[in-house]
Amino acid sequence: MKDGSFQILLFEDNAADAFLVRMALDEAGLPFQLEVCSDGEAALQQVELIEAGEASRPDALLLDMNLPKFGGREILERMRQGAIGASILVIILTSSDSPRDRERAAALGVEYYFQKPADLAQFMRIGEVVRTVLVQTAG
Repeated sequence: MKDGSFQILLFEDNAADAFLVRMALDEAGLPFQLEVCSDGEAALQQVELIEAGEASRPDALLLDMNLPKFGGREILERMRQGAIGASILVIILTSSDSPRDRERAAALGVEYYFQKPADLAQFMRIGEVVRTVLVQTAG
C-alpha cells in the first residue's frame, strides 16, 4: 500500500473489462491506483521492470489468462521465477472455466480464480473479491 491506496496491476486486453474492473473497485470502496497493460508483451515488460526495481511492486495483480502476444499462463510462470514476482498476490480474471486452467493457476500460487460472467452484476463482484483478498493477505 502506497499513499493510503493499494497498487493494483491489471493485465487485460479488453478495454470494456478494464473499465468494469475499475468501476467494481470503486464500488467496493477500495482505495487504489490501477495500472493497465493491454497485451502480454507489455505485461512481461512490466514484470521485468518490477524485478529490476525500476517499477514499484504492486499489492495485487489481476491477470487475464487470454492476452495477445503472450498468454497469462506464460506471464505468470515467468513472474513466479523472480524473487519479487514470486510473492505478488495474483487474482485470475478470465472467461475460462477449464479445470485444467484452474489447476495450473493453483500450481502457480494464484490466490483467487474469478471467471468473468456475462452478467454485469456478477462481474461487479470482482471489486469485493479483490478487497477481501487484499485485506486477508494484509492482515
